[in-house]
Amino acid sequence: MSGEGRGPRSCCGQVRGGWGALLLAVGLLAFAGWAQVPQGVVPAVITRWLDGDTATITFKGTPPEGVGTRETVRLLGVNAPEVGEHLSEEATRFFRELTQGRVVSVGFNPGKLRDNHRRLLVYVWVETEQGWQMVNEALLGAGMARLLLYEHEPEPYGCTFRRAQTLAQVEKLGLWATFSEVLTLFQVEARPVLYVTQAVSVNFRVGSVTVDRSGWSLWAEGSRFGFRALVRGSMCPEAWSEQGWDFFHWVGKEVVVSGELLWDSLGGGPRIEVLFPEQLKLSGGSG
Repeated sequence: MSGEGRGPRSCCGQVRGGWGALLLAVGLLAFAGWAQVPQGVVPAVITRWLDGDTATITFKGTPPEGVGTRETVRLLGVNAPEVGEHLSEEATRFFRELTQGRVVSVGFNPGKLRDNHRRLLVYVWVETEQGWQMVNEALLGAGMARLLLYEHEPEPYGCTFRRAQTLAQVEKLGLWATFSEVLTLFQVEARPVLYVTQAVSVNFRVGSVTVDRSGWSLWAEGSRFGFRALVRGSMCPEAWSEQGWDFFHWVGKEVVVSGELLWDSLGGGPRIEVLFPEQLKLSGGSG
């Protein structure tokens, strides 16, 4: 199976956390689409949608050795809400509306064919009016699932998946819609537990900038806990190939950083990891 191919060139429209009309039609997807599906995929139809990332399929072509004609599959790279959890029905409906009545193309995990529950681990593509869509990517881009990658397992679409989720966080879509307004550093640090693991946009003034092997750290002026935006351009370097930012020039400037608020330890301090340029802007203008 081929590697990254391309990432989404745009993301997800403006459907937000008031989810009465949450992406119930395929036409609301705003991904630019894939030019073609990778080699080695097998046509199939989905016969039952168990939740937002699990389904029963029947292959219409010849599946690989060890794969039956009818199988339960688990989408790679994503973790949709379990049945009964917040947005579980919406995630399942999104998956179904995107694929129902269509022949899908199924690709297989390059490292591991099945999970511990004997489900096939797969990528699924479907041809829509917008072109070919990868369902795994679309779920992340709509905020209908969280990214699920394993550290020691190869993932050829890792940056595609990261970008889809990151743009959903920036736009505050689906699971990431709790805090849609830009927050001040004071608001975040007054109630940090409220915001950890949530997608937030934080306005702060850059007090200092450092750089090391982990990336550029833009440290917030006056932070009680050492808040920073950690720019990790090496994670998906192609996203930064046309950027010429020198962050040392950002000292003293106000910025808005968007993404998931992380705080792994008291010593580490709170941070938002910036993997893509869309996450970081100078206040009142583009970065």
